[in-house]
Amino acid sequence: MTYPSIRIEGSILTGDIIETIANGDRQDGQRAQDYGFEGTTKIKDEIADAWASARAFWTTYQSRIDRLREGASGVTETRNLWITPLLGLLGYNPELAGKGEVVNQKNYAISHREVTRDSFPIHVMGWHDSLDKKRQDSGPRMSPHALVQEYINLTEHLYALVTNGRQLRLLRDSSRLIKLSFLEFDLERIFNEELFADFALLFRLLHASRMPVKQDAANESIIERYHQDALDSGSRIRDGLSKAVKICIEELASGFLSHESNPSLRQSSNGDKQAQELYQNLLRLIYRMLFLMVIEERGLVYPLGADNRLRSIYERYYSIGRLRKLAEKPHFAEEKYHDAWDSLCATFRLYQNPETGEKLGIAPLGGLFHHDAIGTLAECRLSNAVLLTAIRRLSYFQHPDSKQYLRVNYGALNVEEFGSVYEGLLEYDAKLTEPATGKFEFHLVEGEDRSSSGSHYTPDELVQPLLKHSIDYLIADKLKEADPQAALLSLRVADIACGSGHILLAAARRIGMELATLRTGEDQPSPTAMRAAVRDVIQNCIYGVDLNPLAVELCKVALWLEAHVPGQPLNFLDHHIKCGNAIVGFVNQQELEKGIPMEAFKTLPGDDKEVAAALRKRNKEGRAEDRRQVKMELSPETQKKLDEIRQRWQVLSGLPETTPTEIEEKRKQFRQYSASEDAFLLQQIAAIPIAQFYQPKTLENKTCVITEQDYRKYLTGHQTPQGQSTASAWAIAHRKKFFHWFLEFPHIMRNGGFDCVLGNPPYLGGQALSGTYGHDFCQYVKWEYAPTGLSDLIAFFVRRINKIINTNGFAAFITTNSIKDGDVRKDGLERVLERGSSINFAVRGIKWPGTANLVVSLLSIFKGQWTGKYSLDSKTVTTISSFLDDSIEAPEPKNLLANSGYLMNASEWNGDGFIVEPEKANSLIKEDPSNSKCVRPIINGDTLNSAPDQKPDRYAIYFGTSSYDEIKHHTGPLSWLEQTVKPYRSKSKVKKLREDWWIFKRPTIDLYDKLKSLKFCFALSRHTKHLGFSKMPTDFMFSEAIKVFVSDRWDHFSIVQSTIHEIWARKYSGALKQDLRYSPSSCFDTFPFPHGIGEAMDISLSEIGEEYHRQRKGLMTDLQIGLTKTYNLFHDPNLSAEKIGKVYGVDQETSISGYKDILELRRTHANMDQLVCAAYGWDKRLLEHEFQEVDFLPENDRIRYTIHTDVRKEILDRLLTLNHERHAEEKAAGLHDKKAKKKVAKKRSLKSKADEKQSSLKF
Repeated sequence: MTYPSIRIEGSILTGDIIETIANGDRQDGQRAQDYGFEGTTKIKDEIADAWASARAFWTTYQSRIDRLREGASGVTETRNLWITPLLGLLGYNPELAGKGEVVNQKNYAISHREVTRDSFPIHVMGWHDSLDKKRQDSGPRMSPHALVQEYINLTEHLYALVTNGRQLRLLRDSSRLIKLSFLEFDLERIFNEELFADFALLFRLLHASRMPVKQDAANESIIERYHQDALDSGSRIRDGLSKAVKICIEELASGFLSHESNPSLRQSSNGDKQAQELYQNLLRLIYRMLFLMVIEERGLVYPLGADNRLRSIYERYYSIGRLRKLAEKPHFAEEKYHDAWDSLCATFRLYQNPETGEKLGIAPLGGLFHHDAIGTLAECRLSNAVLLTAIRRLSYFQHPDSKQYLRVNYGALNVEEFGSVYEGLLEYDAKLTEPATGKFEFHLVEGEDRSSSGSHYTPDELVQPLLKHSIDYLIADKLKEADPQAALLSLRVADIACGSGHILLAAARRIGMELATLRTGEDQPSPTAMRAAVRDVIQNCIYGVDLNPLAVELCKVALWLEAHVPGQPLNFLDHHIKCGNAIVGFVNQQELEKGIPMEAFKTLPGDDKEVAAALRKRNKEGRAEDRRQVKMELSPETQKKLDEIRQRWQVLSGLPETTPTEIEEKRKQFRQYSASEDAFLLQQIAAIPIAQFYQPKTLENKTCVITEQDYRKYLTGHQTPQGQSTASAWAIAHRKKFFHWFLEFPHIMRNGGFDCVLGNPPYLGGQALSGTYGHDFCQYVKWEYAPTGLSDLIAFFVRRINKIINTNGFAAFITTNSIKDGDVRKDGLERVLERGSSINFAVRGIKWPGTANLVVSLLSIFKGQWTGKYSLDSKTVTTISSFLDDSIEAPEPKNLLANSGYLMNASEWNGDGFIVEPEKANSLIKEDPSNSKCVRPIINGDTLNSAPDQKPDRYAIYFGTSSYDEIKHHTGPLSWLEQTVKPYRSKSKVKKLREDWWIFKRPTIDLYDKLKSLKFCFALSRHTKHLGFSKMPTDFMFSEAIKVFVSDRWDHFSIVQSTIHEIWARKYSGALKQDLRYSPSSCFDTFPFPHGIGEAMDISLSEIGEEYHRQRKGLMTDLQIGLTKTYNLFHDPNLSAEKIGKVYGVDQETSISGYKDILELRRTHANMDQLVCAAYGWDKRLLEHEFQEVDFLPENDRIRYTIHTDVRKEILDRLLTLNHERHAEEKAAGLHDKKAKKKVAKKRSLKSKADEKQSSLKF
């Protein structure tokens, strides 16, 4: 984009959108009628006429400005002689506002309003007024820009104009953003330099017809359409660039490897390690090119006022922009030449060597441009064909719709957008192959570093609320100190799963904005002031950790790009942005003194049981014996070394970074520190306890295992760590990237920890944890974060973050919305609150922006007792519990033995061949009718929720737990499994699955045995939008996605289908995206059914339950819709017969009948709830059924026909009290003793049908 007067900040518009408008490629909004002209009018003629008139107005205005008395602002002249006439040329009719508008008890004196566009705000100040700085002596309380920005953030206006006659800015509501977002035209430059093309764009973009006609119809305006297209365009460009970069890397690698001048590269590239090293060097090469594209297009190669002659030489002969122009012409991309690569290397040397760069006035940057950053590639050669093709891929983006190639404007792309492009590369591993031809081939294959670890790139609109409810409080406190600038720079902020650094960038900008404001006195500091401030913030305040070394590199590049100041080297970041596993390692020195835990020697898959038992015994004896003899602490000598390390780190952190020499000295000091004997000794000692979790307990590896007695000698200084066992522990620590916080950031941990930790930590739960990280990792975290289960990775991050922040610090993060549910909540938030922290802000469920089908939660945790306002889903509340509601934190509900065994998990097969289509099933049964015993209909959760008849559409080959000899006569089904399941199972790591390949992974024999004694049962989909138990035949099989209620009693159905049970389930069970994830252990086994209700009530509950199910089933049949769609109608407050007919395509009679049936089902449901309420002995008038906005569901789907919110809270409290009373009764009866539990379980398993009638669920 070559329009010198135009400045774009933020994402209000993008360069490619402006280009399409300027080139006439965009028709929408650019026809004569769109401007309010007649259809025959030519817009170009209108622009030319306006240009001529505007120049005349400008000349008159300037002559008057030149005669202004000293100290005059020129407001009157600017308004009357210049801006009002100019806006008239643009279709406005601005009226002077009589007085300001009061909003939230503050006065906003906006000077003008466009009355024909619903009082569109236009604020005009004087020629001598700064838009970004308030007047020193008198006038408005804020700068013009800040005043208008705050005004539109607080009102329904989406856009506004602000000007001082020099600059004209279009502002957009940015209430969720901290970064500046506006479009500016430099009027002074346009008219003094006669930039007609720029004026034409001003006309096309800021004409009155572009702006909203009504405040509540702003989304329909042309300018908002352009804004939304700009956002979509940015997304498309990111996606396109991400693919282009991957191709570039593969082509560059092949180009280097195949070039005849690079034999040494080929010789050294012979394994995965070398492939990964080559990949890292290629990434740094791409990062270098990216960095140069950005600073060149942003005009940041030279500082303001630099020698134009040197600038011209650079642009014509050395810039990467020159190579981008060559890449546009295919005839330059010749295979036999390599001068383009030589030219690029020469450019690199300008930023690398002081002697080379100073000739052109360019200072070395260090960091990314350090002499060894791209390794051996610096000594290689690359053909013009490969390099220019790569540059062309990086420079142009093909629009998916128009197929036109658009030049990527790197100057306008946000650093976060670069991060999203390149973060995708972190999911790949490099592979090198050498086919028979002898030609090396380089490929990027999907790896397991990020996607399988559950991490996600974070959109900015999710980050800003976190900053508001964490860092903003810290900033406010720092501004009260005697030296607020120094106080701001004393903040310590981290992201311990930092990825591309997006969240750290947002934090750096937020602190940097405040710092730049203090330094300049301007409400909206200039980009130059902002860059300088952000650079200082990054140098002093920002820290990051990530498990992936490529992510660490990318984070550094993002921070460098954001804070580059012409003439200054890149910040030294190696000591602030580090690679490691943030949740595996020790936080404090005292944790070393806990010794080696017994849990480290538990027998895991692959271990030798006898060896593990012997090691446990040895460790136990060591812990018992040695604790009586030696105090468990660091020796004085080792403690002294640790203290010296802390002092050295403090000195290192304070070293300046203003010149290349200072940066190199800091790098040297850091490397000396990292490689010192003292640091290595402490890292060795810290590695030993944790490494034992990862050591195989086998005969071959027995000598590598360290137990308590030897570890104590190392810790207390009686023996130096050396030999095979300590070397093995150190190797494991290095491979698994243990991260000991008191050693990695010693000065911070000594002072209590970070002030704030932000992030979007990875989330991964259940079996995926052991599958991704291993059983050894799982055993370690169960010890480290005890008491805990293996609910989800996020729980461990929450616990670790809370431990590394200081008292009165904040932890603010984005996470899966299951953080508030079930075991994840217990393992994470509940433990943190138990230790005295407070949740001060939460959004329970918000959809991930864009197309990703993901619902997340936002929250901020204060380490201490919060005394400020609590914000829950944008509402002020009195407290926030670990459930992310406003209830008082209460004890957990207890499991009730009376309920156990009634709500059961269904079958899990492990092997797709177990499930067959009806045609195959019928063929097998026809072949041998006895096969009907093992080929049975099976229903899954999708069919249960979506099929009107709720009948299975597939069959399962099921042999229970029978031996091979018992089933071998079923030759057809067995042969099928042998072909389709056995090969798959043979690759399993689980011995039983390999050997018993004909048996389901979870055959659930108990379930099907129990069902034999029942007339029918009830089934519920494990993941469901609406709670819906359905009557099912007992000869069906059920997939793992279904929970089965082992009962054929309608009174039972009434209870579990009631709203009373549903609200309990939604509070204590989990969620998947926006759906209920029904967990029997959390919400059924704990649910206190009503007792002692009498026969009459029992009959009433049975009758209404059966009637409710009959009505619901009839609705589904008549409308031919499933359970989910039925309940969507049930909860639709705007439902009508016409709507039913339109949505489901049924005739008028059916739609009218269906509408009436929905109303009747609502009445029956309310009556059923009232009966259930009465069964508990509660006043049924307590319930108030109506359409409610329920706060536990996401914002876009919260309306339900249900009971009142206050009633829901009251019922939950009563049920919890009842649960505890029942549990106390069972405990008093001895039912929760281990032996008693076994007796109860055995007795229940032997029950007959007659016994079932006397079950504990008898009310």
